[in-house]
Amino acid sequence: MDKRFKKMLGIGLGAAMCVSAITGCGQSSQNGGTDTQTAGGQREEEDSGQPVTIKFIHKLPEESRMQYFNEVIAEFEKDNPNIKIEMNAYGDEEIKDKTRVLLGSDEAPDIFFTWSGQRITQYVDSGNALDLTKYLEEDGQWKDSFNQSMLECCNKNGSYWAIPWDYDSKEMVYNKKIFAEAGITQLPTTWDELLADCQILKDAGYTPIALGNQYSWVVCHYITTLNGKLVPENVLNANYNMEDHSFSHEGYAKALDMVRSLYDLGYVNQDVNSCTWEMSQAMVQEGKAAMVYEEVPNLVNYENSLGDDWGYFDFPEVEGGAGKAGYITGGPDVFMVNSESKHPDEAIKFLKHLTSKDVQAKMVYDLGFLPVINVDLDPEQCMPEILEIINKNMEAPGISEWLDCALNQTVADTYLIGCQTIFDNQDGAAIMLDVSATASEAATDQ
Repeated sequence: MDKRFKKMLGIGLGAAMCVSAITGCGQSSQNGGTDTQTAGGQREEEDSGQPVTIKFIHKLPEESRMQYFNEVIAEFEKDNPNIKIEMNAYGDEEIKDKTRVLLGSDEAPDIFFTWSGQRITQYVDSGNALDLTKYLEEDGQWKDSFNQSMLECCNKNGSYWAIPWDYDSKEMVYNKKIFAEAGITQLPTTWDELLADCQILKDAGYTPIALGNQYSWVVCHYITTLNGKLVPENVLNANYNMEDHSFSHEGYAKALDMVRSLYDLGYVNQDVNSCTWEMSQAMVQEGKAAMVYEEVPNLVNYENSLGDDWGYFDFPEVEGGAGKAGYITGGPDVFMVNSESKHPDEAIKFLKHLTSKDVQAKMVYDLGFLPVINVDLDPEQCMPEILEIINKNMEAPGISEWLDCALNQTVADTYLIGCQTIFDNQDGAAIMLDVSATASEAATDQ
């Protein structure tokens, strides 16, 4: 099976097993010792008994998530008094450019966050990534502890360039009170059933689906899912891997047109491209909209706001689709080590801490994130929905990586533009012609 559509391998359950885009900035810093500047632009502590400082950046600046990292770092530093972790966090959009800027500066991180797919490849190609293969090969127990499908997302041309930390998938989240008031008693399992329910909800005075597409990755997630259901797997693999630049299968255009139809039928809010995804969340939580396509780590927000009055269901299947049914949409979040780091061994030691059983379990308990290693979890400390989703995901035939991560970045950028212009005057076929043209140009430039 191609790297874009990995077989979901066993993640492991004891009592049960559990397997992210936010703006803003937060910072926590623990820094000991006097630094001196090296020729390579990295800071290196003077050889005077001072602790080693590891600069670490991620994309989770929210207070609760920063608290998790602060506690994890404090534990690590207690066990490793010679290593200090200096942490900074940047929101989902900010970190994409921030990381590239920092890597070329005197404040370059030792460990930095990114997503899978081409997001890893760009740092490999730029020379910013350290090859981590030897660390995994030297510690077979660590390597074998990972869900291998997630670890293999970090394998590029036979070498491992990143370490998975968590992984994500998506579900349709719905407001139970709104469904009950509208008289909907069965959850939709097909696209046609979803459309029928949307009309019922619209007639009842609600926005059926909240869609905050100010950043077009939101619709991109819909397209990731629909492409997997509408386009044959071998065609997807050939297009995504730049072996075929045509993107000519009718399923691509149909996926875009299906999302556009939600807009034309009044089944989503009409301010789609000016609405943020946070606003779309609030619409469901405040009882203004019935549904939203949501990432699993955010389910805790609905638990906190709606109590028992929320639920989830799988994205409906498309009858007659030429793709695969049952694939989950998502991919791992990963950490990479700067090739210019003066302290790669210490950086790896911290990454081993982040992916240890206790710390991964704490991630599930504290954040509701999905772990990438075999870990036994206490059901009393987990949201039951999380455990249910993980059990379900373990039976999934594979995973479709985020479209904007799986594709060549230039091609993805054109696709992302189309994920917004589909609500203007373009149709799916016109957008896919643009995507195909960009893919051809990108292939010529390689």
